[in-house]
Amino acid sequence: SGDGNAFMSPEFQNTLDGVNLGHTPRDIYYGSRLRIRHDATNAGYLHSHLSNYETGSKQQQVTLYGFRDDNNFWVITRTEAAETKYQNSTEAGKLQPVRHGDIVRLMHWKTFRRLHSHDERPPVTTNDYQNEVTGYGWEGFKGDSNDHWRVQIMEGDASVPESRDQLMAIYSKFRLVHVGRRCALFSNRRKLPKWAHEQVEVTCMQSAKVPKTLWRIETNIHADIPAGAPLAEYRRPGLVAKVLEATAVMWRVNNGLTKSHPYESRPHTWPWLRRGMAFWGADNRSIYLLGTAPIWWLSLVSVVLFAVLQVVLFLRSCRGFNDRLLGARERYADSVGFLAVGWLLHWVPFFLMGRQLFLHHYLPALWLAILAFSATLDLLTRRMRRRVRHIVMVILLLVVVRTYFQYSHLAYGTPWTRQGCERSKLLRSWDYDCRRYTDLKAAPTIVAAPVPTDTSHIDPPAAQNFDPLEHENKLNEPAPRIDHEKLNSEADKAHEAMVKAATTVEKANDAAAAAAAGPNAQNHHEDEEPVVGDDAHHEPHTQEPVPPLF
Repeated sequence: SGDGNAFMSPEFQNTLDGVNLGHTPRDIYYGSRLRIRHDATNAGYLHSHLSNYETGSKQQQVTLYGFRDDNNFWVITRTEAAETKYQNSTEAGKLQPVRHGDIVRLMHWKTFRRLHSHDERPPVTTNDYQNEVTGYGWEGFKGDSNDHWRVQIMEGDASVPESRDQLMAIYSKFRLVHVGRRCALFSNRRKLPKWAHEQVEVTCMQSAKVPKTLWRIETNIHADIPAGAPLAEYRRPGLVAKVLEATAVMWRVNNGLTKSHPYESRPHTWPWLRRGMAFWGADNRSIYLLGTAPIWWLSLVSVVLFAVLQVVLFLRSCRGFNDRLLGARERYADSVGFLAVGWLLHWVPFFLMGRQLFLHHYLPALWLAILAFSATLDLLTRRMRRRVRHIVMVILLLVVVRTYFQYSHLAYGTPWTRQGCERSKLLRSWDYDCRRYTDLKAAPTIVAAPVPTDTSHIDPPAAQNFDPLEHENKLNEPAPRIDHEKLNSEADKAHEAMVKAATTVEKANDAAAAAAAGPNAQNHHEDEEPVVGDDAHHEPHTQEPVPPLF
């Protein structure tokens, strides 16, 4: 098990050494403390912390976070009206399960903010059909209708039929649909800016596709759940299911790398080595990825020759000819044919990818093409005299060795001359920069070559210190881990200060209202119902938003 397991489903992770997701009480009751995982992306848990958005409402951030900590816990509660009805019923004090269609509220366990959405655009996904999701309120605040979410159970476990009607940990896949905005809690792996710690954005999307609005409860904690209550745990998939999932994840992750790069290339240019890729450059030195052209081209010719021969032989066989290729037809088809098919399987899939691609992605297919060339050469020369065959092999070897030494300056970053560099460009599309090398025709006193004034052509892009594999890993790395011990300590202090400030402001407002109304005022504000649906009316007007603490 390593950092890459975060890309896999919980079921897959549960089969890895060093990972034990354990089990949790199955039935979800009101008052349970829950850890909720986004099912489609495996990007993490529904999360919040005492840090505000810098756009939109500037309320508390709600994100997906890939690591387990206490800021992933939410307490599921009834709406205020349903809670009043429950307390006045004969069922008061008893555990009540959460069912399909219930309207609930989720309160963040650490900061007492409720999961909230309204008509504000999110910080990254700013479409009109996307609404911001925040943490709103404070300890003791009753909330408003923008905190109301409807539970829609979309899938259940076949072995537990009740999981399609009653919300259950792990077994029930459900949506949270905002009652007022009619949008569903949604995420699609888009990262927030650094001021949001590069965690994954959570929004409320109208008419969203179901898969990316599905959630599952992974941890369920309730003090009143009796001992011996049913438990739920992730199933362990078999080998075939794991292979299919790993393949799907690799495809999704690679297709997500859509940024451009000066030296990216497309698959149709790889077999004929249209261009290479610059890795590094300095004074009179550079490192540029470029294959050994004779091997590259001869391997392509061997694969193309095999395909052409198979077509010709098939057409001739249709007319009654039985060509044996000097008795080597079956051997040729078995050996080179196997390698040619492998070459196709390692090359053609890249045409389906929209991600950034580089020459090094062709290397697995290249090895198979080189083997195909070796088998073809063996079959073509096996009837030659031994001396002639050795001469052919030696000539080919000398050409390859000579090519290697000619281009070793690009492979190892050794000094070169501008004239030698220019002569080495067999194709005009090879865009390594020869101007950085010493010009033998220049006067000794000239330190640097003059800057060319001809702007009729586009110069090749400068070499960059670039490691494509490291770049891919960086694009796919999860959000950085946060020191939540420090965060929680500072959050508690800030929360106490906020509550104290809010209490002081309320007392001051009450005193001012009493003085203005006269002795007949009977604290009528205590009997007023809270205004619903308008966030601005609930925050104390003189209270400044709490700034991010980390």
